[in-house]
Amino acid sequence: MARSASNNVAAVLKSVFAAFLLSVSLYAPARAGEAFDSLASLAESAAAFLAPLPAAEPPEATLLRPAPGLSVYFVSVGQGDAIYMEFPDGRNALIDGGPSSSSSGPLALFLKERGISSIDHVVLTHPHSDHYKGLQHVFANYAVGAFYDTRVDNSAATGDDAVRAKAAELGVTTAYPAPGDSLDWSAGVEVKVLSSCHEPFASKNSETLNNCSITLRLEHAGASLLFTGDAGEDVEARLVKEYGAGLRSDILKVGHHGSRYSSTSPFLAAVRPARAYIEVGANNYGHPHPEAVSRLLEAGAEIFRTDLSGTQEFRAAAPLLCMAAAE
Repeated sequence: MARSASNNVAAVLKSVFAAFLLSVSLYAPARAGEAFDSLASLAESAAAFLAPLPAAEPPEATLLRPAPGLSVYFVSVGQGDAIYMEFPDGRNALIDGGPSSSSSGPLALFLKERGISSIDHVVLTHPHSDHYKGLQHVFANYAVGAFYDTRVDNSAATGDDAVRAKAAELGVTTAYPAPGDSLDWSAGVEVKVLSSCHEPFASKNSETLNNCSITLRLEHAGASLLFTGDAGEDVEARLVKEYGAGLRSDILKVGHHGSRYSSTSPFLAAVRPARAYIEVGANNYGHPHPEAVSRLLEAGAEIFRTDLSGTQEFRAAAPLLCMAAAE
């Protein structure tokens, strides 16, 4: 409608100018051509001025856009744990390294395929070889920003000492997080320490070492994830007592590869996970135990297993952002 009106106005102007020039040409023929050129140019300028602007695209501020999110990979490393995370601001983290220190091992291949050159945060939940061996490869081949460790020493092994010595040799900052600590890993991501052994001691008792697992709860964009290492029923009971409904998490990294003595009913009643990820491979321990699997299903969790389906990915993106257009 607006374009049609402006075209009509321009046409009228051209007609008026033409009539005017005709009269000029009758009385001043020597100047007619020059006058016509000047006024025709003015007519074109007037038409351009009156023409409406092209239809504008919708204001950018009103467009719905998904914000960058959090990606969590439960890496298939056999009978062991390795969880790799990429954060919205580009930083990343690795919780445990699985049982292989080889450059052709599953964690090494996973990191290589993703083109990783550095890892901002590396966590050793507890000093068992199915959690620390892959970290030997990580410290030998990647730039590491910070190392989070438990203070318990596995007196029956030396591999955990080798990992810690390598971190010290490289000058990597080592932290020993205590329960209640918050870790600054990424903007918009809350990481809280729920359990750990932050006072130094040594043990070769497998259950003691498992129960020293650094347990973390991470939250981003309304999604919550609970990482329990190999913590067993004693730790779970203490967590329920201390945190209660504060354990509520959408995602559970199932404790101790689905051991019979983890994922207890009271613990699952507090966590209420929608998804449960079991990092497990061929083993002689009966992992995951049918009783643990049954309890997870009864709690309403959908179960994902690395031994059956390989590396599993969970993505947590911020809700679509909608900003009102400026007045």
